[in-house]
Amino acid sequence: MSEINYKERCEQYEKMFGIGNYDPVKDAYLVYIKMMNQQVQFLNEFNIKSSIGELDKENPKYKRAMDMIDNLPKMMTSVSDLRITLKLTKDDILSIAPEKQIFSKITTPESMADSVGELAGSKK
Repeated sequence: MSEINYKERCEQYEKMFGIGNYDPVKDAYLVYIKMMNQQVQFLNEFNIKSSIGELDKENPKYKRAMDMIDNLPKMMTSVSDLRITLKLTKDDILSIAPEKQIFSKITTPESMADSVGELAGSKK
């Protein structure tokens, strides 16, 4: 007969039921952050002048970038709301991050504003 590895089996059940060290809600939050970071990185490198012209208005890259720009404020608000709903502090997120390779940096409205050289909450 083969030996049963109860520790491994217990870890599988914890992961399946989202208990113990496995919290699918926090993992989903981190994936959401990762997607937002990727969009911010794409938009940071995006150049409107090189993507739009008289005939380039139908450019799919331009359309996607404009959609991302339109949805970015909603996404930032969603991240903030999710963090409040899940009652996550910055320390909670940092404690999850080293275990997970999902994301490398916490995104906040302030960090996004810093990346574009403006103050969070300021309007021009």
